[in-house]
Amino acid sequence: MSVCDPVLMIVAHGTRRTGAVPGGMFSAHLQHLLPHFDIRLSFLRSTPSAGNVLKVMTRNSASDVLVFPLFFTPGAGLVAELSALVADARLEADALLPFAGHLSGYDRMLAARIAQRLKAGGNQKDKTAIFLVAHGQKQDICPSPEMQQLRAILSHHLDHDEIYNVQIDGRPSLANWRNVTRCRNALFVPLMTGDGAHCRIDIPASVNSRSDEKVGMLAPVGTWWELSSLLADHVNCGRHHRRISFQPSQSARTEFGADHVTP
Repeated sequence: MSVCDPVLMIVAHGTRRTGAVPGGMFSAHLQHLLPHFDIRLSFLRSTPSAGNVLKVMTRNSASDVLVFPLFFTPGAGLVAELSALVADARLEADALLPFAGHLSGYDRMLAARIAQRLKAGGNQKDKTAIFLVAHGQKQDICPSPEMQQLRAILSHHLDHDEIYNVQIDGRPSLANWRNVTRCRNALFVPLMTGDGAHCRIDIPASVNSRSDEKVGMLAPVGTWWELSSLLADHVNCGRHHRRISFQPSQSARTEFGADHVTP
């Protein structure tokens, strides 16, 4: 497998769902935005593994490599694992780019998409509870400080108090979302990479919408074209590459989940 400098390697978690490629849509968007980069997708818990992809780059004498972690709420263990991968590949520490949830403009991107969805639904902001869905860990007894801060920032941007953190694993549990609000209108924002089992199976099952509820589900944040634009801006700004102007077509903006809502 040939490698052409410069290389931007995306690292996602992976999925147990056969045929799913988390990060695939993000990679495609990014290749349009950064055509001068060789974009590679890898995984920590699936194949091709991030470690093996880095080894291929080393064997092919790639000398200009950036590593982007497509994660939104990274824990200390994940940061250490990725830092070790970069070090083992003998890359400079600054080859590891900010995590997706740390990109400049990430909070405003979330706020803009949520506001757009509320407006499309009749702008019933005061009657809609918004849930930020993170993966979490089974031992979590509360959201991470980072998630609590994100919730506060979005509440400020949207001037809306009914924003809550929930987790697939850990507490507060997504399955218990009705315990934190009296609203029967709810909008869920999966802070996930793509079309893995969590987004296709686990989240809908936990939400378990009823006939007297109006439940909306945004597409996983990792599929949003705006996110790839944030990363491209970061890379272009940091490396002084010529900025590439890209306006996705309507078809390019069609994402898994289609921002659907129950009738």
